[in-house]
Amino acid sequence: MARAKRTERAAARRRYRAAMESEIDEAGAEGETVEDATPRRTAAPARSTGEAVRLGIGGALRASFHPLHVREDIAALPSLVRHRSLWLPILVTIVSTVAVVATGGKDVITPFLFAYFVQTPALGGVFLAGFLAPRASWLLGGIVGLVAAIGYVAVLSLVPGAISPTAPGNAKLEEIALSAFLLSPIMGGLFAALAAWYRRFLTLTNPNRGRRPPNQPAKRVGNGRNRSTTTKTGTKAPARR
Repeated sequence: MARAKRTERAAARRRYRAAMESEIDEAGAEGETVEDATPRRTAAPARSTGEAVRLGIGGALRASFHPLHVREDIAALPSLVRHRSLWLPILVTIVSTVAVVATGGKDVITPFLFAYFVQTPALGGVFLAGFLAPRASWLLGGIVGLVAAIGYVAVLSLVPGAISPTAPGNAKLEEIALSAFLLSPIMGGLFAALAAWYRRFLTLTNPNRGRRPPNQPAKRVGNGRNRSTTTKTGTKAPARR
C-alpha cells in the first residue's frame, strides 16, 4: 500500500510539473507575440534648449544663398512699400540730393552724402535697403538705385559745379544721365542682394546674436521680519517672530 501511494504521488508530481511547463511555454509564446505586435519606441528627440544651431563657415556660406523668386517678390512689393528697408534709404537719398543742391557741395558733409547716396553706384542707400529688406532685396535695391539716378541727374543739371570744376555740355550730360538710369538700378539690385546675403550669413554664423538672455528668477527681497539676518561674526541669527 505504501509503495502504491508513493507511485501515485510521484505520478502526480510529474503531471504537475508537466502542466506548469506547458503554462510557462504558452505564456512565453504570448509574450513574444505581444512584443512583436507592439511597435518599438524610437529615441526621443532632444529637447530644444531655445538656442538656434550655429553653422560653420562653409555651411553658412551655402545656406546664405537663396533662389530668386521674381513673381513672388513683385507680388509682395505693395506690402514692402511701407517697410523701412524701402522708405528709409529713399529718404536719405532725397535729403542728400537736396543738401548737395542747396550747398553746392562746398561743405564737408554733402560731398560724402553725394558719393555714397546719390552718385552712381549709390552704395550706401542700396546696401541699407538690402540689409534691412525682409525679402525682395534685389527689387528694393533697384528702386533705390533708380531714385539715386534721378537725384544724380538733378544735381548735374542744377549745380554741375558741385561735381567737377567745369560744367559738362549737353551731349556729355545726356550720356551721363543715360548711364546713370541704366547702371544705377542694375547695380543697386546686385549690391542689395549682396547685402541681404551678408545679413543671412551673419545670422547663421551667430544665430543668438541680439537675443535677450533667458529670464532668471527674481531674487526674493526680505522685509526684515521673516528672514534671518547675518551677524558680524558670520553666523545667522534666528528670525524674529
